[in-house]
Amino acid sequence: MLEKDKPLPNWKFEDHLGQAHQLWDFRRKSHLILLHEPKVTKKVRDRWLTAIELDRKQWAWLNATVLVLAEAPKDLVPGAYLIDRYGRFLNYFAPDHWSFDDLEREFLYYEARHC
Repeated sequence: MLEKDKPLPNWKFEDHLGQAHQLWDFRRKSHLILLHEPKVTKKVRDRWLTAIELDRKQWAWLNATVLVLAEAPKDLVPGAYLIDRYGRFLNYFAPDHWSFDDLEREFLYYEARHC
């Protein structure tokens, strides 16, 4: 079970482009949003990717990297995972219970609390 504000293990995952990543590749560099929904349709995934690209300046300002996962760590349930730049678990949103505005707001609140 994931606990808020607790460090995560060095998860290994693959993004939608087939690029392999490790959680610690982003440690002390950027916040991370992992979108893991294995049953998502190509149409929805493409809509996500378009939304991410259109808001790229906002994500850069928040120092957040958004990845749509093709392959996730074992036993990771579908949803959106927010991880801070230190590798700590911040929040989880169940499938169909999040929007990009929700994700942005979480990091705005995080930055406001930690400035």
